[in-house]
Amino acid sequence: MRTTFGNEDAWMDALSTVLSENDDGFRAYVKVVDDIAWDQVGWEQVRQAAMAGNEHASVLFIVDSVALEPGHPIQVIDLSTESRRPFRCIARELWGVDNNLSIANMDWQEFADRTDGGGVFRGFA
Repeated sequence: MRTTFGNEDAWMDALSTVLSENDDGFRAYVKVVDDIAWDQVGWEQVRQAAMAGNEHASVLFIVDSVALEPGHPIQVIDLSTESRRPFRCIARELWGVDNNLSIANMDWQEFADRTDGGGVFRGFA
């Protein structure tokens, strides 16, 4: 979900990276929400709106102003009832978070515990 509209080139780069397959053929399977109505809306409000629906995913990815910086550290928001603390994931590794959380192959903490000092997951390698 896009929540900042100030840099179209950075948005397109982040989106392209997220939607591209990696060398092993994996990619994130995300529904892109690109609606100016969400401009500058905080993650807490976005989470509440997502949770209000009858059906929703288990995780939400937010491209905010921070995510437009190099590497595109996209905000990862838990949509479970456990309300775990958000972390960020660089765009080229988002496929792993999406794929593994969606099928419950890995849990939230396995990614959150592998973030760097800035709270960004950069992969397992």
